[in-house]
Amino acid sequence: MKKIYFIVNLQAGKAEMGSYLAEVLNMMTRAGLEVTVHPTQAPLDAAYMAAKASESGEYDAVWCSGGDGTLNEAMTGLMRAKHRIPLGYIPCGSVNDYARSIGIPRDILKATEMVLDGVPRRVDTGTINERCFNYIAAFGAFTDVTYETPQNVKNVIGPLAYVINAATKISDLRTFRMNVRCDGQEFEDDYIYGMITNSASVGGVLDISDFQFDDGMFEITLIKQPNSALELRDTLHFLRDIHEIGEGEQVICLRASEITIQLRESANVPWTVDGEYMRNATNVHIVNHKQAVELLVPKSANLSCFCER
Repeated sequence: MKKIYFIVNLQAGKAEMGSYLAEVLNMMTRAGLEVTVHPTQAPLDAAYMAAKASESGEYDAVWCSGGDGTLNEAMTGLMRAKHRIPLGYIPCGSVNDYARSIGIPRDILKATEMVLDGVPRRVDTGTINERCFNYIAAFGAFTDVTYETPQNVKNVIGPLAYVINAATKISDLRTFRMNVRCDGQEFEDDYIYGMITNSASVGGVLDISDFQFDDGMFEITLIKQPNSALELRDTLHFLRDIHEIGEGEQVICLRASEITIQLRESANVPWTVDGEYMRNATNVHIVNHKQAVELLVPKSANLSCFCER
């Protein structure tokens, strides 16, 4: 009988897991698993307990339930552990970007069923100045927009909600003179926004195609200072479906495994990491750790998102 250490954030999203936990545990038990449950008690508790469970040698896998932040903590714990065991994830947060990208449904019971029948696949993780992240590190003007846009607005008008909410922030735009180096390439310009991603979805709105979870590469998007509201609008529409690598008039799209960003002036730069704010940083070093964590992925996942089939 396999033993599972199940880390549960009962406050994630709309606190839905509390209503489903008994049935989830019943499903896991019927599948032949012996489950130890740990409700998170404080920030970073999931990271500490995931590392502890992984290193104990007592468990075959760690599972976690919560939003993108809870998943971030669980993966952080596994990255810190000397001995890493597979990770299962049941999403129940408000955004769930990573789960959406990898094909795990929002419905808690359906997600549980898919993870129980899941296939272990190694996925990349990243570090930004030694802090772990799963799918996004972003700076600048719109780091908060996708997370501040009300979910009911997204539900009604879809991706256009992002553009509408972003438009209210045009007057607040700040530019940052930055030098960006990545895998032998170098760029320097005034940027209003940048993101380093390993996901098909950002904030539940932006879509990124032609990426893989396990290729050791991040997708990098840099937005230059727009000259008008019209240019900004066109750029935001482009961001709804990012599919080309190259440099345009307003947007640079790259792919790299290691990125160094240096601010050329004295200013605070707002960063967000997996949907959580990171302390302002003027110099960052970002590294892709190829296939560092084993994740239980639904059999129905899009195999084109994995280089290892």
